Amino acid sequence: MKIVIFGLTITSSWGNGHATLWRGLCKALARHGHDVTFFERDVSYYAGARDFHEHPGIRIMLFPDWDSVRPVALRAVLDADVAIVTSYCADAIDATAMVLNEARGLRVFYDLDTPVTLWRLRHGLSVAYVGEGGLAGFDLVLSFTGGATLVALKTLLGARCTAPLYGHVDPMCMRRPPPSRTIAPTFPISEPMRRIGSRF
Repeated sequence: MKIVIFGLTITSSWGNGHATLWRGLCKALARHGHDVTFFERDVSYYAGARDFHEHPGIRIMLFPDWDSVRPVALRAVLDADVAIVTSYCADAIDATAMVLNEARGLRVFYDLDTPVTLWRLRHGLSVAYVGEGGLAGFDLVLSFTGGATLVALKTLLGARCTAPLYGHVDPMCMRRPPPSRTIAPTFPISEPMRRIGSRF
């Protein structure tokens, strides 16, 4: 499949929890033969701390502003099997409008910050990455958390279909270490302590 993502960042893991998640997920998709294009606004605070630049099967589109990338983004969306807009994407409102109006494939919103989203809504505050129409136009809304939050996304933002996509890591980078051997203490054990231990 061809998958297009409009996200916060994949190139820099500095000061955010999005990049490492996207790297693991996009690499896994690429390993399974899918073609992934990630659109990321080129901002100075991430530009100075980039720690991911390329990977086979992942196309990273850095752009200075939405107007400059709109034609390229439109072609990608029209050709995509899946188009995804994410929370905290700098151009989420514009990307949402394009995806909802132009996408021929599955239209998805992935909220990696659902607790923040719901807290702001419940306190009467705006959510910069969700437009006036809420999430009702998307075919699927994914959430970083599950349970009651999935219901709240429906009642508060009009999401029609929700599912959890929990946090994860790239197992090629982060592996569980082998179990360590239990080492017997080398210090001498006094006779009173030995007697106490023998009772158990």
